[in-house]
Amino acid sequence: MPFVRFIGFSIVRAWQGFWRNAMMSLAATATVVLMLVLLSGLFIVITGLNSGLQFIESKVAVTARLVDDLPISARTALVEEVEEYPGVASVEYVSPAAAMDRLRASYREVGRELDLGDPDSPITLFASLEISLTDADASEDVGAALATHDDVDRVLTKQAEYDTLLGIINVIRTVGLIGIGLVGLTVLFMIINTIRIAVYSRANEIEIMRLVGASDSFIRWPFILEGILCGLAGAIVTIVLVAVIWDPIQPAMVTIFQMPTAVSAQFLTTLSVLLLGVGLGVGALGSWISVRSYLSVAH
Repeated sequence: MPFVRFIGFSIVRAWQGFWRNAMMSLAATATVVLMLVLLSGLFIVITGLNSGLQFIESKVAVTARLVDDLPISARTALVEEVEEYPGVASVEYVSPAAAMDRLRASYREVGRELDLGDPDSPITLFASLEISLTDADASEDVGAALATHDDVDRVLTKQAEYDTLLGIINVIRTVGLIGIGLVGLTVLFMIINTIRIAVYSRANEIEIMRLVGASDSFIRWPFILEGILCGLAGAIVTIVLVAVIWDPIQPAMVTIFQMPTAVSAQFLTTLSVLLLGVGLGVGALGSWISVRSYLSVAH
């Protein structure tokens, strides 16, 4: 079939062109590897931070300290009122005795015993409502509504910690994307120059192909595949590097981000597909730009 022969011809010519200009091809491949390694690092860090953010979102809650000696009827009415607030998932009443049990348990978890001092002067904790949210962004509105309530003495939220982490993630994402963008432009420039040198070195051959009636597509595709080959080689090298260091990466991610979901079974597959797609895309784009500009001038 003509199409199959054309594909075979293009692949062979791309392979020959890759090694004919081996120094530039290997340099372009090396820059692809550099870009993809940076992309891998950013993807790992952002995934870990996003996992941590999701964990914090699930734990973001509002704690309302109740006034002393609040009657049961008033407490029940307050619980029913808070349950109707937008963004509230559930409301749990924590008695002073239950709060003390929690405090003792937290000490036992670290191998210590809670010392309350003089047993004749017992220390009591306050009663509170623990409010779980369906949306972390709702904590500010819920906290503001409770702060003005007569039966609430004090309101505690984790909105500040959530906003801080969100800001850190946005900064890292922005800086990382800018860095990868700059490296990506360098990779694109290297591939464009590599293919351009290959095109100029075969200018006489291209002219002969034109004279015998070869179409632009017939001329263009071997060079495009040559650029794709640079991207493919860079992607494969990067995937192998990530696979080799994957075992030590997993416990490090769990330790740093405290989130096993950051290293789920699909993570490495997703990262490999991303690297392969970016490598092929950059290689194809760079070679297409180079060949297109040459053929446009040649016309």
